[in-house]
Amino acid sequence: MSHSSIQMRVPETITPEIVRKGGLGNPSKMRVLMYHRILSKETNDVLHEYCVKEREFRRQLELLDQWGFTAITFNDYRLYLAGELNLPKKPVILTFDDGYVETYEIAYPILESMGMKAVIFVLGDPNVKTSIWDRRYQNAVAPLMNQQQILELHSAGFEIGSHALHHPRLPSLPEEKAWEEISRSRELLEIMINAPVRTFAYPYGLANDKIKRMVKDAGYATACSGWTGPATFGVDLFEIRRISMVNSIGMAGFAFRMFGPYQMYRWYVWKTKSLLGGKNAPPMVEELDS
Repeated sequence: MSHSSIQMRVPETITPEIVRKGGLGNPSKMRVLMYHRILSKETNDVLHEYCVKEREFRRQLELLDQWGFTAITFNDYRLYLAGELNLPKKPVILTFDDGYVETYEIAYPILESMGMKAVIFVLGDPNVKTSIWDRRYQNAVAPLMNQQQILELHSAGFEIGSHALHHPRLPSLPEEKAWEEISRSRELLEIMINAPVRTFAYPYGLANDKIKRMVKDAGYATACSGWTGPATFGVDLFEIRRISMVNSIGMAGFAFRMFGPYQMYRWYVWKTKSLLGGKNAPPMVEELDS
């Protein structure tokens, strides 16, 4: 079946009939994990909170496997919505933001060895070769994947999603510039991988209603936030809340994120911040980890 026919059949929202039909898995129980940098075992210093060391990342994947989770992509989920794919009993979506070269060099071999796939959000502008947004951290600016590495991941079954053109704070941009960042990045990435790009991740996890409408109008089917959005997967497919993987959680914290009331806790934190006027200013370090 072609990608184009899949797009035409994807419904706007999840209905009770869709939730009930086919498969063993319950989409409302979906966990979506958000990774950034995976540091090699030779690296001693943790550059910032969103870095996860290689041994911890490997152990997290081993635990997911032991607990019976199956890694899928948003493309798989859309096939499920189209009635063409059953969900596994315990689905999980692993996402990697920014397109760091460590995603290719470190995370990819580990994922491949365990038979897992992931969603990789990369920038649309190939001229952005380093993580200039990491300048706020000392010695943290890192190289990004090149086009050949992105193509290899795509060929291996990983989903390639857009992270805008240049990693801006979209709600702060003029409307025309925000539209260019959202729509042009999809166009360039589709030319690169010669396949539809249907998922977007908001840089810095920042979005508002106007930005969400732009993402939908630009032809995306799903969009990921960071700290915002409903606690239950599928309620808002254009503000999918993710579980942030940081360097301080440990294995007990990882288990709590997967099985405990973590998402509901984070939702209450977000709603409280929203009421106080801080919806678009997510914390640099999650309160639970500090």
